[in-house]
Formats: sequence, C-alpha cells, structure tokens
Amino acid sequence: MRLALPAPLRSLLFRGAGSAMVSGFLVVAVFTMVGKIVSFAKDALVADKFGTASELDAFVLVFGYLTFVCSVLGCGIPEAFVPAYAELRERRGLRRAYRLGVQANACHFAALLTCGVVLALAAPWMIAWTTKGFDPAKQALAVGLLRGLLPFLVFFGLSMHLGSWLRVGKTFLLAASAPMLVPLTIVIFLLLSGDQLSAWTLVYGTVCGSFAHLSVVAFAIARRLPRRLSWWRCTLRRWEPGLRTVLRNATPFLIGGVAFGSAAVVDQAMAAWLPAGSVAVLGYSDKVCAVVLAVTAGPASDVLFPHFAELVAQRDWSGLRRRLFTSAGIIVTASLPMTLALFFMAPWIISLLFERGAFGPQDTQRVAEVLRCAAFQIPFYILGIVAARVAVSLQASRFMLTTAFSALFLNASLNWLLMRQMGAAGIALSTTIVHCICAFATCATCLIVIRRREAASA
Repeated sequence: MRLALPAPLRSLLFRGAGSAMVSGFLVVAVFTMVGKIVSFAKDALVADKFGTASELDAFVLVFGYLTFVCSVLGCGIPEAFVPAYAELRERRGLRRAYRLGVQANACHFAALLTCGVVLALAAPWMIAWTTKGFDPAKQALAVGLLRGLLPFLVFFGLSMHLGSWLRVGKTFLLAASAPMLVPLTIVIFLLLSGDQLSAWTLVYGTVCGSFAHLSVVAFAIARRLPRRLSWWRCTLRRWEPGLRTVLRNATPFLIGGVAFGSAAVVDQAMAAWLPAGSVAVLGYSDKVCAVVLAVTAGPASDVLFPHFAELVAQRDWSGLRRRLFTSAGIIVTASLPMTLALFFMAPWIISLLFERGAFGPQDTQRVAEVLRCAAFQIPFYILGIVAARVAVSLQASRFMLTTAFSALFLNASLNWLLMRQMGAAGIALSTTIVHCICAFATCATCLIVIRRREAASA
C-alpha cells in the first residue's frame, strides 16, 4: 500500500538542504551537537570529580536560579525584540532596525544589572527559604556561590539577546557555535585545578566562559553596525519609536517567563527536600534529555522564529499555518526514536556517560530511574516550543500568561503528589505531563488566532 504524504511535507522533503529554513536547521543542529559533546565532556569530568556530592547539590541549585533569571529576561525583551526588529527592517530598512537593536540591548543590560543587585542582597533569605533540606553550612556555601556567579547572569543574559539578534539576521553559525565556549572553559579550569578542586572551580570557569561567549557575539554584532559618528549620535539621542512596542510587549512575556520558566527552579527546590544528592540526580537526567532537545527543539526554535516573524510581518497566514504543521510534524517524528532509546537504554547510557570516579553504580541506578520518566517530555516539549514561537510572533501575550501560570501551578501540584511516592522520578514525570498539556493547548490557540487573522485580512 502506498503512503501519500501531505503536499507541504512532501515539498519540504524534496527541497531538502536547498531550503534556507532546512539548511539553517542543519547548521544549528550540527554545531549545537558539537557544543553538547563539549558540554558532555564537561559533565563527565564533573561527575568524575564530584559524583553526587553535597557540594555539587549547592552549585546545581544556585546555577539553576541564575539560568532561570536569564531565561525570564530572555523571554521578555529579546523575545519581543525579534518580531519588532523583523517588521521594522521590512518596512523602514536596516539602519532603523540596527538602532532598535542597540537601544533594546541597552535596556536588557540595565534589567540584568538591576536583577544582579537584587539577587546579591536577597541571597541569604532566598537560599534559606528554598533549601529547607540543606544544613546551615551547605546553605552558607550556596549563598557564596550565588553571589560569585552574578557576573555570569549579566554576561550570559546579554549573550542571549545578541544571539537572538544574530539569528533574526539569519547568522545561525556563530549563534550556534559560540555557547560551547562556556563548557570548554569549565573543562580547562577543572583540568588545571589539580588538588585545589572545589565548587568554586566551577564558578570561575562558568564566569570566564560566559565572558568569552559574550565577547565573540558582541564583536560579530559590532562589525555589522554603521561606523558613522552621526548614526551613533542619533541612536543615543533619539529613541526609536519601535522600542516602546518592544518594552510594552516584553512585559507580558516577562511575567509569563517568571511562571513558565520557574518550573525548573521549582523542581530543583522541591528536589532539595528529598534525600541528599537528589538535586544533582535530577540535574544529570536533565542534561541527557537536553542533548536530544539541543538537536531538535533548540535549532527548530532558533531557525523557525525569524521565519515565523517574517510571515506575520508579511500577513501570510496560510504560509504560517502550513509552516507550523510541517515543521512540528518533521521534528516530533524525528525525536520519537531518540525518546524510546533513552527509555530502554537509560542505565547503559548513564553508565557510559558518567559512571567513573566518584560516580558509582548506585548513582547510575538513581539517575536512570529519573531519566526514564523524563524522556517522554521530549516530543511534547518540541511541539510546545515550536508552537510557542508562533504564539510569540503573533504577540498572543494574554494566552502566554494564562498558560505560564497554569503550568506553574500544575507542575508544583503534581510534584507534591508524585515525589512522595516516586522521589525525584516523580518530579520528572510531573514535568512530562505538564509539557504534554501545554503543547496541545498552545497549538490549538495558535491555529485559532491564525484563523481569526486570516478572516480579518479577507
């Protein structure tokens, strides 16, 4: 029996790497995979040196807090910046779009700096409130590590913004390859530390690596900008009207990012209530899932977002719907074999990647149990992230807020119910259920909004 593929899917497969979208996806996927190989070398070295030690628990927890803040701010100004930049470039030209980029980046820097100062002051209270299972010495270590990592907050946050600027300009190669400087620098610090190894070694490597990442992407952006003094005077003196749109649209995404992005922080904080090492166990499982997401959801999000924004700016509603269906179908189908492989081969994969030095067979078993529950979040996460990019391009801020707060409440509730019986594996299963519900809700809402826009245009 002959299988008939839908026309959009057949057309995309026939074009293959000749399509700009598919070519961009392949570039991002390849270099993201290389970056993940470097990151896994770092994780294997950390597992060898620390295992699931209490000291690593503290670092993973505070690092998760700071990446959460970066992701929240990254879901605000950078997310609102991309559609506004694409529309301004389409209607007013590159110089006006560049001016918007510089001013939006300055606002993002101010927001990151303000958050850093607030976190430095609130660190003791925040750590004491969220780490009920830590002893006082471990809490004091966590406070020190959090303050030591604050430069990473600024460097990495700015790198996210500049990376989105590169991607909206279809410069995917550098945006995908530069992040590997962070794990590479951490590996160098771990190898050079010798007998002086501690959690502070990870802090110094993370801060220096994020600074190197920022330097590379900032240099790439600076080379594109006009060098005339008159343009810079105009940029610094006259605010681009589109900046108001960016800041206005960023507010709902910031609030939504707090709710939706805090799921990982809630998971880690609740894992801190479980037996020692549970935060690290959950972290190792997340790193393995992140490899699959890095070559599917990550490239799909980076490459498709500029295309979605352009289709919205051009009012091509049928093309937007067709691209959503085609992209989601291909990426989710490609992720299913990897998901099943993670489920059935979890103990072998964890043993191969981490079981050496301080990381023993018992640690392998604990992480494998969590990984089996976490693996099934992958298809739903990919579907949700692709649909979310369409929602952001459509500026469906009200829906994003509703979904984010609903997901936060559901995630915390399911964590509480499942972790009491299953431990850290229950937290992973809760995440899978939440991603499943959010993915289908986001897809349905995007299709409804597109249909309404299409009817209004007609």
